[in-house]
Amino acid sequence: MNALTLSLRYLHHRLFASMLHSITFASGIAVIVALLLINAQLGQEFSKNLRNIDLVVSGKGSPLQIILSTVFHLDIPTGNIPIDEANALAKHPLVKRVIPMALGDNYNGARIVGTTADYIDNYGGVLAQGRLYAAPMEAVVGSDVAAGNQLALGQKIIGAHGLSNSDDLHTDFPYTIVGILAPSDTVLDRLVLTPVESVWHVHEHPDADDPEEVAYKKEHPGNELTALLITYQSPMAAVSLPREINKHHAMQAASPAFEVARLTGFMGIGADTLAVFGWFLITLAGFGMFTTLYNAMDERRYDLALLRSFGARPAKLFGLVICESLIVALLGIAVGLALGHGLVYVASVWLENTRHIHIASMVFLPEEGWLAMAGIAIGLLAAVIPAIRVYRIDIFKTLVRR
Repeated sequence: MNALTLSLRYLHHRLFASMLHSITFASGIAVIVALLLINAQLGQEFSKNLRNIDLVVSGKGSPLQIILSTVFHLDIPTGNIPIDEANALAKHPLVKRVIPMALGDNYNGARIVGTTADYIDNYGGVLAQGRLYAAPMEAVVGSDVAAGNQLALGQKIIGAHGLSNSDDLHTDFPYTIVGILAPSDTVLDRLVLTPVESVWHVHEHPDADDPEEVAYKKEHPGNELTALLITYQSPMAAVSLPREINKHHAMQAASPAFEVARLTGFMGIGADTLAVFGWFLITLAGFGMFTTLYNAMDERRYDLALLRSFGARPAKLFGLVICESLIVALLGIAVGLALGHGLVYVASVWLENTRHIHIASMVFLPEEGWLAMAGIAIGLLAAVIPAIRVYRIDIFKTLVRR
Protein backbone atom coordinates (compact mmCIF):
# COMPACT_ATOMS: atom_id res chain seq x y z
CA MET A 1 0.00 0.00 0.00
CA ASN A 2 1.61 3.30 -1.06
CA ALA A 3 1.81 6.58 0.88
CA LEU A 4 -1.05 8.20 -1.08
CA THR A 5 -3.47 5.34 -0.36
CA LEU A 6 -2.55 5.29 3.34
CA SER A 7 -2.89 9.07 3.55
CA LEU A 8 -6.36 8.95 2.02
CA ARG A 9 -7.38 6.22 4.46
CA TYR A 10 -6.20 8.23 7.46
CA LEU A 11 -7.88 11.40 6.18
CA HIS A 12 -11.12 9.48 5.68
CA HIS A 13 -10.84 8.28 9.26
CA ARG A 14 -10.64 11.96 10.35
CA LEU A 15 -13.06 13.15 7.69
CA PHE A 16 -14.72 15.94 9.67
CA ALA A 17 -11.46 17.54 10.81
CA SER A 18 -9.92 17.16 7.34
CA MET A 19 -12.91 18.77 5.63
CA LEU A 20 -12.98 21.59 8.18
CA HIS A 21 -9.33 22.44 7.52
CA SER A 22 -9.84 22.26 3.76
CA ILE A 23 -12.90 24.52 3.93
CA THR A 24 -11.08 27.08 6.08
CA PHE A 25 -8.13 26.94 3.70
CA ALA A 26 -10.44 27.31 0.69
CA SER A 27 -12.26 30.28 2.23
CA GLY A 28 -9.03 32.22 2.65
CA ILE A 29 -7.90 31.40 -0.89
CA ALA A 30 -11.31 32.41 -2.30
CA VAL A 31 -11.31 35.80 -0.57
CA ILE A 32 -7.83 36.65 -1.85
CA VAL A 33 -8.53 35.40 -5.40
CA ALA A 34 -11.74 37.44 -5.61
CA LEU A 35 -9.92 40.56 -4.41
CA LEU A 36 -7.07 40.05 -6.88
CA LEU A 37 -9.43 39.62 -9.83
CA ILE A 38 -11.77 42.49 -8.96
CA ASN A 39 -8.98 44.96 -8.11
CA ALA A 40 -7.02 44.14 -11.27
CA GLN A 41 -10.01 44.50 -13.56
CA LEU A 42 -11.41 47.61 -11.89
CA GLY A 43 -7.97 49.17 -12.29
CA GLN A 44 -8.04 48.35 -15.99
CA GLU A 45 -11.60 49.69 -16.25
CA PHE A 46 -10.56 52.98 -14.66
CA SER A 47 -7.48 53.30 -16.88
CA LYS A 48 -9.36 52.67 -20.13
CA ASN A 49 -12.06 55.21 -19.34
CA LEU A 50 -9.65 57.94 -18.24
CA ARG A 51 -7.86 57.91 -21.58
CA ASN A 52 -6.57 61.37 -22.62
CA ILE A 53 -8.77 63.16 -20.05
CA ASP A 54 -6.69 65.49 -17.90
CA LEU A 55 -9.49 67.52 -16.34
CA VAL A 56 -13.28 67.47 -16.08
CA VAL A 57 -15.25 70.66 -15.60
CA SER A 58 -18.87 70.64 -14.46
CA GLY A 59 -21.22 72.46 -12.11
CA LYS A 60 -20.21 73.13 -8.52
CA GLY A 61 -20.17 70.05 -6.32
CA SER A 62 -18.11 67.08 -5.25
CA PRO A 63 -15.09 66.47 -7.53
CA LEU A 64 -15.45 62.71 -7.09
CA GLN A 65 -19.13 62.88 -8.04
CA ILE A 66 -18.17 64.85 -11.15
CA ILE A 67 -15.75 62.11 -12.26
CA LEU A 68 -18.16 59.28 -11.48
CA SER A 69 -21.04 60.96 -13.30
CA THR A 70 -19.28 62.26 -16.41
CA VAL A 71 -16.38 59.87 -17.02
CA PHE A 72 -17.76 56.57 -15.71
CA HIS A 73 -21.49 57.45 -15.87
CA LEU A 74 -22.11 55.93 -12.45
CA ASP A 75 -23.53 58.91 -10.56
CA ILE A 76 -25.74 61.98 -10.95
CA PRO A 77 -24.11 65.13 -12.39
CA THR A 78 -23.51 68.03 -10.04
CA GLY A 79 -24.94 70.70 -12.33
CA ASN A 80 -24.57 72.44 -15.69
CA ILE A 81 -22.32 75.03 -17.31
CA PRO A 82 -23.65 77.96 -19.41
CA ILE A 83 -22.60 77.50 -23.03
CA ASP A 84 -20.87 80.88 -23.30
CA GLU A 85 -18.61 80.10 -20.35
CA ALA A 86 -17.84 76.69 -21.79
CA ASN A 87 -16.89 78.27 -25.12
CA ALA A 88 -14.63 80.76 -23.38
CA LEU A 89 -12.85 77.97 -21.52
CA ALA A 90 -12.37 76.01 -24.76
CA LYS A 91 -10.35 78.98 -26.12
CA HIS A 92 -8.04 79.08 -23.09
CA PRO A 93 -4.36 78.93 -24.14
CA LEU A 94 -3.67 76.06 -21.70
CA VAL A 95 -6.42 73.91 -23.21
CA LYS A 96 -5.54 71.64 -26.13
CA ARG A 97 -8.91 69.96 -26.65
CA VAL A 98 -12.40 70.11 -25.17
CA ILE A 99 -15.08 67.45 -25.52
CA PRO A 100 -18.51 68.77 -24.53
CA MET A 101 -21.12 66.58 -22.83
CA ALA A 102 -24.82 67.16 -22.29
CA LEU A 103 -26.71 64.68 -20.11
CA GLY A 104 -30.22 64.42 -18.78
CA ASP A 105 -32.03 61.51 -20.41
CA ASN A 106 -31.78 57.75 -20.79
CA TYR A 107 -33.00 54.95 -22.98
CA ASN A 108 -33.97 51.86 -20.95
CA GLY A 109 -31.32 52.75 -18.40
CA ALA A 110 -28.58 53.56 -20.93
CA ARG A 111 -27.56 57.19 -20.70
CA ILE A 112 -28.11 59.44 -23.70
CA VAL A 113 -24.98 61.56 -24.09
CA GLY A 114 -24.93 64.64 -26.25
CA THR A 115 -21.35 65.07 -27.47
CA THR A 116 -19.10 65.34 -30.52
CA ALA A 117 -17.41 62.64 -32.57
CA ASP A 118 -14.21 63.41 -30.63
CA TYR A 119 -15.72 61.55 -27.69
CA ILE A 120 -15.94 58.36 -29.75
CA ASP A 121 -12.46 58.87 -31.18
CA ASN A 122 -11.03 59.39 -27.70
CA TYR A 123 -11.91 55.81 -26.76
CA GLY A 124 -10.96 54.33 -30.11
CA GLY A 125 -14.57 53.64 -30.98
CA VAL A 126 -15.17 51.83 -34.30
CA LEU A 127 -18.46 51.49 -36.12
CA ALA A 128 -19.73 47.96 -36.57
CA GLN A 129 -22.67 49.16 -38.67
CA GLY A 130 -23.87 52.42 -40.21
CA ARG A 131 -22.28 55.84 -39.82
CA LEU A 132 -21.67 58.57 -37.27
CA TYR A 133 -24.44 61.04 -36.53
CA ALA A 134 -24.46 64.14 -38.70
CA ALA A 135 -27.60 65.96 -37.56
CA PRO A 136 -29.66 66.48 -34.39
CA MET A 137 -31.84 63.54 -33.29
CA GLU A 138 -29.55 61.01 -34.94
CA ALA A 139 -27.90 58.54 -32.58
CA VAL A 140 -25.07 56.04 -32.45
CA VAL A 141 -25.53 53.30 -29.86
CA GLY A 142 -22.94 51.27 -27.98
CA SER A 143 -22.63 47.53 -28.51
CA ASP A 144 -24.16 46.59 -25.14
CA VAL A 145 -27.13 48.90 -25.69
CA ALA A 146 -27.73 47.52 -29.17
CA ALA A 147 -27.46 43.90 -28.06
CA GLY A 148 -29.51 44.34 -24.90
CA ASN A 149 -32.37 46.09 -26.69
CA GLN A 150 -32.09 44.30 -30.06
CA LEU A 151 -31.65 47.58 -31.90
CA ALA A 152 -31.04 47.94 -35.63
CA LEU A 153 -30.11 50.72 -38.04
CA GLY A 154 -33.00 53.01 -38.90
CA GLN A 155 -34.92 52.11 -35.75
CA LYS A 156 -36.37 54.95 -33.68
CA ILE A 157 -35.97 55.06 -29.91
CA ILE A 158 -37.62 57.26 -27.30
CA GLY A 159 -35.61 58.80 -24.49
CA ALA A 160 -36.90 59.18 -20.94
CA HIS A 161 -36.27 62.07 -18.61
CA GLY A 162 -33.58 61.43 -16.01
CA LEU A 163 -30.58 59.11 -15.88
CA SER A 164 -32.37 55.91 -14.89
CA ASN A 165 -35.47 54.06 -16.07
CA SER A 166 -38.46 56.38 -16.03
CA ASP A 167 -42.01 56.59 -17.35
CA ASP A 168 -41.48 60.26 -18.26
CA LEU A 169 -40.90 59.66 -21.98
CA HIS A 170 -40.07 62.30 -24.58
CA THR A 171 -42.45 60.74 -27.11
CA ASP A 172 -42.42 63.82 -29.38
CA PHE A 173 -38.67 63.63 -29.88
CA PRO A 174 -37.56 60.19 -31.14
CA TYR A 175 -33.93 59.43 -32.00
CA THR A 176 -33.05 57.61 -35.22
CA ILE A 177 -30.27 55.06 -34.97
CA VAL A 178 -27.71 55.67 -37.72
CA GLY A 179 -24.78 53.72 -36.30
CA ILE A 180 -23.89 50.87 -33.96
CA LEU A 181 -20.45 50.72 -32.36
CA ALA A 182 -18.28 47.63 -32.13
CA PRO A 183 -17.44 46.45 -28.59
CA SER A 184 -14.62 48.51 -27.08
CA ASP A 185 -14.65 47.50 -23.40
CA THR A 186 -15.11 51.17 -22.48
CA VAL A 187 -18.04 53.35 -21.46
CA LEU A 188 -18.95 53.65 -25.13
CA ASP A 189 -20.47 50.17 -25.02
CA ARG A 190 -23.24 51.25 -22.65
CA LEU A 191 -24.16 54.69 -24.00
CA VAL A 192 -26.44 56.25 -26.60
CA LEU A 193 -24.49 59.02 -28.33
CA THR A 194 -25.99 61.95 -30.18
CA PRO A 195 -25.09 65.57 -31.05
CA VAL A 196 -25.29 68.05 -28.17
CA GLU A 197 -27.98 69.87 -30.16
CA SER A 198 -30.25 66.83 -29.80
CA VAL A 199 -30.30 67.16 -26.01
CA TRP A 200 -30.90 70.88 -26.27
CA HIS A 201 -33.72 70.34 -28.77
CA VAL A 202 -35.49 67.80 -26.55
CA HIS A 203 -35.32 70.09 -23.51
CA GLU A 204 -36.28 73.32 -25.29
CA HIS A 205 -39.90 72.29 -24.77
CA PRO A 206 -40.38 71.15 -21.16
CA ASP A 207 -43.31 68.93 -20.30
CA ALA A 208 -46.09 71.23 -19.09
CA ASP A 209 -47.24 68.50 -16.71
CA ASP A 210 -43.81 68.33 -15.05
CA PRO A 211 -43.35 71.32 -12.69
CA GLU A 212 -39.65 70.54 -12.20
CA GLU A 213 -38.91 70.72 -15.93
CA VAL A 214 -40.86 73.94 -16.31
CA ALA A 215 -39.17 75.55 -13.32
CA TYR A 216 -35.71 74.50 -14.44
CA LYS A 217 -36.26 75.87 -17.95
CA LYS A 218 -37.38 79.21 -16.55
CA GLU A 219 -34.32 79.37 -14.32
CA HIS A 220 -31.96 78.28 -17.12
CA PRO A 221 -33.34 79.68 -20.36
CA GLY A 222 -30.07 79.37 -22.32
CA ASN A 223 -28.36 76.27 -23.63
CA GLU A 224 -26.07 74.50 -21.16
CA LEU A 225 -23.57 71.68 -21.01
CA THR A 226 -23.22 69.11 -18.26
CA ALA A 227 -19.43 68.82 -18.45
CA LEU A 228 -16.29 69.45 -20.44
CA LEU A 229 -13.61 66.79 -20.83
CA ILE A 230 -10.34 68.68 -21.18
CA THR A 231 -6.91 67.70 -22.50
CA TYR A 232 -4.06 69.99 -21.42
CA GLN A 233 -1.90 71.89 -23.86
CA SER A 234 1.09 71.34 -21.59
CA PRO A 235 1.82 69.81 -18.16
CA MET A 236 1.98 73.34 -16.73
CA ALA A 237 -1.78 73.57 -17.13
CA ALA A 238 -2.25 71.14 -14.24
CA VAL A 239 -0.79 73.73 -11.86
CA SER A 240 -2.87 76.78 -12.68
CA LEU A 241 -5.93 75.85 -14.75
CA PRO A 242 -7.94 73.94 -12.09
CA ARG A 243 -7.37 76.73 -9.57
CA GLU A 244 -8.44 79.33 -12.10
CA ILE A 245 -11.62 77.42 -12.96
CA ASN A 246 -12.57 76.77 -9.34
CA LYS A 247 -12.53 80.50 -8.61
CA HIS A 248 -15.47 80.82 -10.97
CA HIS A 249 -18.84 80.81 -9.25
CA ALA A 250 -20.49 78.38 -11.67
CA MET A 251 -17.79 75.82 -12.51
CA GLN A 252 -15.89 73.11 -10.68
CA ALA A 253 -12.73 71.42 -11.97
CA ALA A 254 -11.92 67.84 -11.02
CA SER A 255 -8.78 65.86 -11.83
CA PRO A 256 -9.72 62.32 -12.90
CA ALA A 257 -6.32 60.88 -11.96
CA PHE A 258 -6.43 62.40 -8.47
CA GLU A 259 -10.05 61.47 -7.76
CA VAL A 260 -9.64 57.90 -9.02
CA ALA A 261 -6.49 57.53 -6.90
CA ARG A 262 -8.49 58.76 -3.92
CA LEU A 263 -11.33 56.37 -4.74
CA THR A 264 -9.02 53.38 -5.12
CA GLY A 265 -7.35 54.43 -1.87
CA PHE A 266 -10.70 54.19 -0.11
CA MET A 267 -11.37 50.86 -1.79
CA GLY A 268 -7.86 49.70 -0.97
CA ILE A 269 -8.44 50.03 2.76
CA GLY A 270 -11.34 47.62 2.60
CA ALA A 271 -9.52 45.34 0.14
CA ASP A 272 -6.43 45.22 2.36
CA THR A 273 -8.59 44.37 5.37
CA LEU A 274 -10.24 41.52 3.47
CA ALA A 275 -6.86 40.31 2.21
CA VAL A 276 -5.53 40.20 5.77
CA PHE A 277 -8.64 38.25 6.76
CA GLY A 278 -8.01 35.83 3.88
CA TRP A 279 -4.41 35.22 4.95
CA PHE A 280 -5.60 34.80 8.52
CA LEU A 281 -7.97 32.04 7.40
CA ILE A 282 -5.19 30.31 5.46
CA THR A 283 -2.82 30.54 8.40
CA LEU A 284 -5.54 29.34 10.76
CA ALA A 285 -6.08 26.32 8.52
CA GLY A 286 -2.33 25.69 8.58
CA PHE A 287 -2.27 25.75 12.38
CA GLY A 288 -5.31 23.47 12.41
CA MET A 289 -3.57 20.95 10.17
CA PHE A 290 -0.46 21.12 12.33
CA THR A 291 -2.45 20.50 15.53
CA THR A 292 -4.41 17.65 14.00
CA LEU A 293 -1.34 15.94 12.60
CA TYR A 294 0.64 16.46 15.80
CA ASN A 295 -2.10 14.98 17.98
CA ALA A 296 -2.72 12.18 15.49
CA MET A 297 0.85 11.02 15.93
CA ASP A 298 0.05 9.95 19.51
CA GLU A 299 -3.04 8.07 18.36
CA ARG A 300 -1.23 6.37 15.49
CA ARG A 301 2.12 5.80 17.14
CA TYR A 302 1.52 2.04 17.51
CA ASP A 303 0.32 1.69 13.90
CA LEU A 304 3.34 3.57 12.61
CA ALA A 305 5.65 1.46 14.76
CA LEU A 306 4.11 -1.66 13.25
CA LEU A 307 4.74 -0.29 9.77
CA ARG A 308 8.35 0.25 10.73
CA SER A 309 8.59 -3.31 12.04
CA PHE A 310 7.23 -4.60 8.75
CA GLY A 311 10.05 -2.88 6.92
CA ALA A 312 8.73 0.62 6.20
CA ARG A 313 11.61 3.07 6.16
CA PRO A 314 11.52 6.28 8.26
CA ALA A 315 11.53 8.32 5.06
CA LYS A 316 8.33 6.61 3.92
CA LEU A 317 6.55 7.46 7.18
CA PHE A 318 7.89 11.00 6.92
CA GLY A 319 6.43 11.22 3.42
CA LEU A 320 3.15 9.77 4.66
CA VAL A 321 2.56 12.70 7.03
CA ILE A 322 3.69 15.24 4.41
CA CYS A 323 1.32 13.62 1.91
CA GLU A 324 -1.65 13.96 4.27
CA SER A 325 -1.03 17.65 4.80
CA LEU A 326 -0.51 18.29 1.10
CA ILE A 327 -3.77 16.54 0.19
CA VAL A 328 -5.69 18.81 2.58
CA ALA A 329 -3.84 21.91 1.31
CA LEU A 330 -4.25 21.04 -2.38
CA LEU A 331 -7.95 20.29 -1.91
CA GLY A 332 -8.35 23.66 -0.16
CA ILE A 333 -6.43 25.45 -2.92
CA ALA A 334 -8.48 23.84 -5.72
CA VAL A 335 -11.80 24.56 -4.02
CA GLY A 336 -10.62 28.05 -3.05
CA LEU A 337 -9.64 28.97 -6.61
CA ALA A 338 -12.96 27.69 -7.95
CA LEU A 339 -14.91 29.45 -5.20
CA GLY A 340 -12.97 32.70 -5.73
CA HIS A 341 -13.83 32.74 -9.45
CA GLY A 342 -17.41 31.87 -8.54
CA LEU A 343 -17.60 34.87 -6.21
CA VAL A 344 -16.24 37.09 -8.97
CA TYR A 345 -18.90 35.73 -11.33
CA VAL A 346 -21.64 36.66 -8.85
CA ALA A 347 -20.07 40.11 -8.41
CA SER A 348 -19.80 40.53 -12.18
CA VAL A 349 -23.51 39.83 -12.67
CA TRP A 350 -24.39 42.39 -9.99
CA LEU A 351 -22.00 45.02 -11.38
CA GLU A 352 -23.26 44.43 -14.91
CA ASN A 353 -26.92 44.78 -13.92
CA THR A 354 -26.53 47.72 -11.53
CA ARG A 355 -23.43 49.63 -12.68
CA HIS A 356 -22.86 48.32 -16.24
CA ILE A 357 -19.26 47.49 -15.34
CA HIS A 358 -17.69 44.45 -17.00
CA ILE A 359 -15.77 42.06 -14.75
CA ALA A 360 -14.68 38.71 -16.22
CA SER A 361 -14.70 35.76 -13.85
CA MET A 362 -12.69 33.39 -16.06
CA VAL A 363 -9.54 35.49 -16.13
CA PHE A 364 -6.53 33.87 -14.47
CA LEU A 365 -3.82 36.05 -13.00
CA PRO A 366 -0.16 35.11 -12.39
CA GLU A 367 -0.72 36.03 -8.74
CA GLU A 368 -3.03 33.04 -8.41
CA GLY A 369 -0.09 30.74 -9.12
CA TRP A 370 1.96 32.42 -6.41
CA LEU A 371 -1.00 32.14 -4.05
CA ALA A 372 -1.28 28.41 -4.75
CA MET A 373 2.45 27.99 -4.09
CA ALA A 374 2.11 29.90 -0.82
CA GLY A 375 -0.75 27.57 0.16
CA ILE A 376 1.38 24.51 -0.59
CA ALA A 377 4.24 25.98 1.47
CA ILE A 378 1.89 26.50 4.44
CA GLY A 379 0.67 22.91 4.09
CA LEU A 380 4.27 21.66 4.11
CA LEU A 381 5.22 23.77 7.12
CA ALA A 382 2.20 22.45 9.02
CA ALA A 383 3.46 18.89 8.50
CA VAL A 384 7.18 19.31 9.18
CA ILE A 385 7.23 18.90 12.98
CA PRO A 386 4.72 15.99 13.07
CA ALA A 387 6.67 14.33 10.25
CA ILE A 388 9.95 14.68 12.17
CA ARG A 389 8.29 13.01 15.18
CA VAL A 390 7.28 10.10 12.98
CA TYR A 391 10.77 9.89 11.50
CA ARG A 392 12.28 9.57 15.00
CA ILE A 393 9.80 7.03 16.39
CA ASP A 394 11.29 4.33 18.63
CA ILE A 395 9.84 1.02 17.42
CA PHE A 396 10.77 -1.12 20.45
CA LYS A 397 9.50 1.26 23.15
CA THR A 398 6.27 1.97 21.29
CA LEU A 399 5.39 -1.70 20.77
CA VAL A 400 6.31 -2.64 24.37
CA ARG A 401 4.08 0.11 25.81
CA ARG A 402 1.16 -1.15 23.79
